[in-house]
Amino acid sequence: MKNFVLSIFLIFLTFSGFAQHTFSGKVLDKADNKPLTNASVILLSQDSILQYFTRVDEDGKFTFKKINEQPYIFIVSYPKFELYTKPLTLTDADLTLEPIKLSSQANLIEEVVIQQKLPIRMNGDTIEYNAGSFETEKNAKLEDLLRRLPGLSVSADGQITAHGKSVSKVLIDGEEFFGYDPKIAIRNVRADAVDKVQVYERKSEEAELTGVDDGTRIQTINVVLKEEARKGVFGNTEALAGTSKLYTGNLFAAMFNKTERSGVTVNTNNMGSGNATGSLRMNSQIVGNPYSTQVGANYENQFLQKKMRLNTNYNFNTSGNNNESIGYRKQVLPDVGIQENHTDRKTENNRQNHGLRAEVRWRVDSTANFTLQFNADRGNSSSYSRTIDSLSNEKQGRVSRSINENSSDGTTNRSDLRLNYRKRLNKKGTSLNVLFTNRLNNGTTNSTVNETAVFYLKDSIGILNQERINVTKSNAVGGQIQLNQNLGKNLNFTLGYNVNYTKGSTELSSYNLKTGMQSRALDSLYSQDQHTDNSNNTLVSSMNFTAKKVIISLSNRVIYRSQALVDNIRSIDLNRTFWDNDFNMDMNFNISNRKGINLNYQNSFDIPTFAQLQRLQPLTNQLFIQEGNPNLKKTNKNNFRLNYNTMSLLKRSSWNINSEIGFVSNPIVNQMAIDSLSGVTTSSYVNVFGKSAWNASVNLNYGRPLFHNDVQFGGYMGTSYNNSFSYIRFANAAQNSQYTLNNTQTANVNVGVNLNEQNSKGLDYDISWNFSINNVRNSVNKDLNYTNLNTGGSAYLKYFLPKNFFVGSTINYALEGPTKFYTKSIQQFYTNLELSKKLLKSESLIASIKIYDVFKSYNNINRSTSADSFSQTQQQMLTRYVLLGLKWDFNKNLGKKNNE
Repeated sequence: MKNFVLSIFLIFLTFSGFAQHTFSGKVLDKADNKPLTNASVILLSQDSILQYFTRVDEDGKFTFKKINEQPYIFIVSYPKFELYTKPLTLTDADLTLEPIKLSSQANLIEEVVIQQKLPIRMNGDTIEYNAGSFETEKNAKLEDLLRRLPGLSVSADGQITAHGKSVSKVLIDGEEFFGYDPKIAIRNVRADAVDKVQVYERKSEEAELTGVDDGTRIQTINVVLKEEARKGVFGNTEALAGTSKLYTGNLFAAMFNKTERSGVTVNTNNMGSGNATGSLRMNSQIVGNPYSTQVGANYENQFLQKKMRLNTNYNFNTSGNNNESIGYRKQVLPDVGIQENHTDRKTENNRQNHGLRAEVRWRVDSTANFTLQFNADRGNSSSYSRTIDSLSNEKQGRVSRSINENSSDGTTNRSDLRLNYRKRLNKKGTSLNVLFTNRLNNGTTNSTVNETAVFYLKDSIGILNQERINVTKSNAVGGQIQLNQNLGKNLNFTLGYNVNYTKGSTELSSYNLKTGMQSRALDSLYSQDQHTDNSNNTLVSSMNFTAKKVIISLSNRVIYRSQALVDNIRSIDLNRTFWDNDFNMDMNFNISNRKGINLNYQNSFDIPTFAQLQRLQPLTNQLFIQEGNPNLKKTNKNNFRLNYNTMSLLKRSSWNINSEIGFVSNPIVNQMAIDSLSGVTTSSYVNVFGKSAWNASVNLNYGRPLFHNDVQFGGYMGTSYNNSFSYIRFANAAQNSQYTLNNTQTANVNVGVNLNEQNSKGLDYDISWNFSINNVRNSVNKDLNYTNLNTGGSAYLKYFLPKNFFVGSTINYALEGPTKFYTKSIQQFYTNLELSKKLLKSESLIASIKIYDVFKSYNNINRSTSADSFSQTQQQMLTRYVLLGLKWDFNKNLGKKNNE
């Protein structure tokens, strides 16, 4: 097996190719025979994919070296001169052309981009990729195409990153498809059905509905399908079975008919949701003993002569798991050094959920639009856990030990209704926007708790045996009326008023059970009868200026918040009012069709929540007490964001800088007191007056093709810094000692590279590697400040053999350097292997055998660190197993032209 992996890397390092030759020529001005210095010389493949690019030197000469023998489209262009283009076929000899003489005309280089569909272009703040310019394997999916696009990456579990930002929305022709899970779209839509991929930042749903910018941006990908791909049937089905009685089955089927789209997805497995597809790329460890079944359906269409559009989907999920884990946590404390908490846990859980999403958009007439959105969920769950905790510290030794058994059954019901009506009032652009929202959330949980705690230093035992019934209800109603007015050709003003009212209740009844008796008594310390009323009255205003190269948006919200809380068990009547002001400024500068800058500034306030304000709160166990602080003040937040994007259309390269810095004045922080005799933790909140918590980050991303555009290269570098505060006290509860202010500072620098090639010839690969340096400091115990190095990488290799066989392998490695909390580094290494064969003439049926964790080398240790604590866990996990499978991709007409 080691020889096989070594062979794969040797193949990767060896690029054997076709015969290669030199191609040269000269470009001159036809009027005076002078060189056209820096003229662009391009060689495209027959399907308009960029292969080679260069510029003319000061003598008018150009040279291409090591050109493969194949037909090309040869293009020469120079600003304000005619465009020269001709077919060209290189044979078995070097080629030197006669001088190419261009006549002066007004044909700009941008026209070449449009006519020849070059790979990347910018349209305002949108980066657009021509999908046909990026080669993928036959029957590849959208996920494979996205991995080929400069600036984009897709992790093993399907998380997309675009230009350093996480993508949370994937649209198909501007509409959500199976909106509850974007992974369904990227893993099932065919790559050969895609015309364009557009990447942009979308405003929040609230901002789009109300028209008032709240500063929130959602990184979004919109996939534009080819015209011929908007009608047809496509999908795939897969079945796998393996050792340890493992199985997974998948079905996805969709039908597109121009405006009508429908689809169904089914998955059932006992491998966990992360391994539901049996993908070799994914983290393949099976945690515990999971099971899962999901069924989803999606339907979209237009009615009433395309005046009404319906988009709806339904999802059903039933899943569960049981598992065992062990772990410990080390925490820095004043005076006693390090406190350790060892945990042994067993868990079981089961869940069922029904979800419905629906949106109706109705164009009433040429001046009015109506939108209805409705989401609803209904679920039930059951769980059981048994936890053993042991607490000790360096100075006092053993402090406490507890055994906690908890079982519960619960149901939840949620719904969200939004109605939005927009009406244009006159030809000058005056419009009216009316919005109504309603959210309902109800839940009931019945649980039993059996806990025994031994306090060694106090020589005492605490026993808790309870039945708990928790009923929660909330009803939120909101409305907004808004007037929009055009003040000129480029200027728009919006003024509006909205009101929101939320009424909620939490009735938690905790009964102490007496051994051997049916009677039970209400325990007020663990019970709650809380009722809340929260109302917001808001005056909103915004102004938008739009010009050819500049877009400026200013918005402001003045909010009056009223909060009231009553807890009948604790005789609490808490009322608070706050004034809040949120200001947002967003500016986009389009320097050219290749460069753009975005600048954003936000000023807002954080208002204390009911949980933070309420002094007395119900207990959950004997070792933890949560309290609030009714004297909390609001905090002021300032945030600045600057993004810069640029690209070379001809070289297919792009790079961007994303930077952000934020400040919180008088921040609300956690205040923790630990009883030195019992180990009981009391947590509360407090303002840190006169100080600012702040964070900053800068990320750079660069991408371009290499080796005659066969390989996509991506590189990134980022740095971040965070400065925060907390209070901590370690003392006997009877002592009146002061809290210690802990200042936590964390800094991180990370760099990484990625190489990706997919041409279905010889070796395809997707290789990435990263390094990061972490510096963590705290003021409570400076001896435990540390700097450590982490590094790691992954490789997905696929080698194509004769007769449609191929071998695939994923190799993962990670190294986490030592810190002051632990002196030994932790390494992670595992390899997955696959042998497959494509069957049928269309190569749409694949038979495979997959081996996971070939060397049984997966390290089942998970660590996490912060400035003042370190934790490590291990859990029941299956890493090595074998799967046999069949996968069939079916496609009728989708993405195919009539003559195909």
